Amino acid sequence: MKKLFILFFLLLSSCASQIETLPVEGIGQLTVHPLAKSFNLDSAEVSIDGRLVAWGDNYLNLYDVANQDHKHLLMTHPDALCWSPDGTLLAAVVPAEGESHLYVFDQNGSAVFDAPFSGRVGRLQWPYAGILTAGVVKHKTYTFGTHMTGQLLQWDKHWQVSKTLLYETTITPATAFLLADRLHETLDFDISPFGDEVLYTRLFAPPAFAAERYLVLHSLYTTDETRIASLPLLAGKGRLAYDGESVLVAAGLGVVSQLDLWSSDLLQSRPGTQFDYDVVSGLLLTGHQLFKDKQLLLELPLQSQAKLSSGGQFLLIRWQKQLYLLAGYPAHKINNPSGPKMLIIQKLRRLRSRGLIEQNEYQQSRERLLQ
Repeated sequence: MKKLFILFFLLLSSCASQIETLPVEGIGQLTVHPLAKSFNLDSAEVSIDGRLVAWGDNYLNLYDVANQDHKHLLMTHPDALCWSPDGTLLAAVVPAEGESHLYVFDQNGSAVFDAPFSGRVGRLQWPYAGILTAGVVKHKTYTFGTHMTGQLLQWDKHWQVSKTLLYETTITPATAFLLADRLHETLDFDISPFGDEVLYTRLFAPPAFAAERYLVLHSLYTTDETRIASLPLLAGKGRLAYDGESVLVAAGLGVVSQLDLWSSDLLQSRPGTQFDYDVVSGLLLTGHQLFKDKQLLLELPLQSQAKLSSGGQFLLIRWQKQLYLLAGYPAHKINNPSGPKMLIIQKLRRLRSRGLIEQNEYQQSRERLLQ
């Protein structure tokens, strides 16, 4: 692959200053937009059109890439952020006096909805079905331990909320003390592209047992669960692939693995302790490499950090203390079944989850449907 060296100049404080050369190995006609702001990528989310970046520090911030306009939306650090599928709305959850508060903003930074609820949020997700979902942990401390519940809160298009209990558990005082104010971070989740399953992380720390954190697949139709992997207490995660049949897992072992959900077979693995995955484009960012299925699209500098935008069309990159927004690589939307075909596949998946058809019957029926 040909190495592309891209040099940009950025106007800061009425002075032209040279931007470091960003070396990128890959294909296509790449374009890079240097950003005038510097912030932590872990707390940043890029809209689907790459025009807006939201992030949290001591404030909730909104940054317009084109005109370099920056504004504070809230004077507090958010627990979680996400953009709506069309990029028109930004959802943010902030802790507030022992509970949490959801805020939804439009592209201009004006609030269009807000609501309080109890518990702390580990992750926000806004799937393409249009239902904003929060993974919420509630806990109460007793002398014998801390009782925890993990649940999903879902707001529909009319902002009506529903709740789904995922688990209840009691953890030891020692584990509660160790995790302190980070108990909510033990809950991460991902909704299936078909809306019928949720992949989530569950803390397990009863007396006389070592504390563990599991990655669990939960059927929203039958409530049946399958344990997928073990994870570190405050690291590692899982994401469901675009076909809903496999899972990407980072379990703290320096490898990102893709596993078949039904056979547990290893489909592929990539080096890396963390990863970013976009279900719309099927792009996988692990370490400093960007993949589409088994094809390597881009190779970023070894010292860089990166994050995919919603929809996968843009990469937010930190390199040499400078932030860049990279575009121009292949990030086409995956054409998952919709309409009547989607309804049929959802029905087949319900039959499979209830044990009424075998996996091979499901696969054969799905293949015939998609031909």
